[in-house]
Amino acid sequence: MLAGWRKPIRSSGWHPEGVLIIDENLPAALASKLGSQAVHATALGSRLTDDQLWRRARVEGGIILTKDVDFFDRLSLEGPPPKVVWVRVGNLRRAELEKIIQLRWPQVWSLLAEVALVEIHPDRLEALSVGEGPGSAG
Repeated sequence: MLAGWRKPIRSSGWHPEGVLIIDENLPAALASKLGSQAVHATALGSRLTDDQLWRRARVEGGIILTKDVDFFDRLSLEGPPPKVVWVRVGNLRRAELEKIIQLRWPQVWSLLAEVALVEIHPDRLEALSVGEGPGSAG
């Protein structure tokens, strides 16, 4: 757990034990919009590598939110933890990107209770358990 990091209050629904790390390729403003466990990669250190983010999230049993295919590839090879939320929406204005993620976040959170990978597309979510075929959620 991060120093000074508060664990979430337990309520109904799934909650990871670790942190939600938002990759550098996504807006830092998402950290304040996705809950008390969210932290932007830049808050963890200057220019951390994908490997450093992966190892940190793995140790903490966390989640990585990213637009980077490398985390999908690594999840496929090594399995969870961490879980990965892969944002696959193309190039959008920051406000539009944040809106899509925030709109879909409650459903993403629910899917993470069952699967290791959730893909966010502009018009849908896709959920994938490592070693199983893709499933789709509307």
